[in-house]
Amino acid sequence: MKTKNNKTKKSISVWLVLNDKKKKEVFVLQKRSSNEKFSPFICQPTWAGKVEKNETIEDAIKRECQEELGDNFKKNFNFSSLSFISSETYSLKGENRESFNYLGEITKKQLLLAKIHKDAENNFVFTDKNCEIFSLKSKKNPKENIVLFNDQYKVLKNLINAPR
Repeated sequence: MKTKNNKTKKSISVWLVLNDKKKKEVFVLQKRSSNEKFSPFICQPTWAGKVEKNETIEDAIKRECQEELGDNFKKNFNFSSLSFISSETYSLKGENRESFNYLGEITKKQLLLAKIHKDAENNFVFTDKNCEIFSLKSKKNPKENIVLFNDQYKVLKNLINAPR
């Protein structure tokens, strides 16, 4: 497959598990806004985004956190608790891409500090091993189902199925 250039575009995805004594292994997702031109209603990690030119992965994680969840959440989140889980390479629209995936835990109290940005639906989506999730290629209606981009679906499936 030909690509437009050899420059790989990088992105980060931060997957958070809700640490709740009543429920185990509940992943916190955002759902893209109905106003999004590209793939509205698709679910994504707790926060995600591109790595800007001359930006480190760590700086992108913090910047995207602030942009998507607000100052208050960022100030109260322990970034050193994140652990690297994988990187995924893929091609999108003829461009090489690489996504760096991180996993962390969050309490319900911490989650209440988040102010979801305008490009997402107003509430988080919660999923666990008992919920059905689908990849974009499944052609399921993302308005009515938990549908993720193909690369993110793969990561979440692995997280859900990983022994802990």
